[in-house]
Amino acid sequence: MSKESPVREVRLRPEFAGLYENMPAETWLPASQWAEVLVERARRARVLNVHQRTFDQRHFEFRGGPEPRKHTDRQRRTRAEDRT
Repeated sequence: MSKESPVREVRLRPEFAGLYENMPAETWLPASQWAEVLVERARRARVLNVHQRTFDQRHFEFRGGPEPRKHTDRQRRTRAEDRT
């Protein structure tokens, strides 16, 4: 992952552009902007009883943001409601 940007960015791969209406392919955008659109897209699909992933990693490229968590950190519970 690049350290160029402190903000996590995402870019839609051109071969999957047809799956995402009104979202530009090959343009880096803040992941938070994409997340809002993709969560709403998933909600609309669920109403039709279609379930889909929000960020399918095959469809996107990512850069920037914090360093990836270590494998051991992935098991760590981070919500206040979780038992330790």
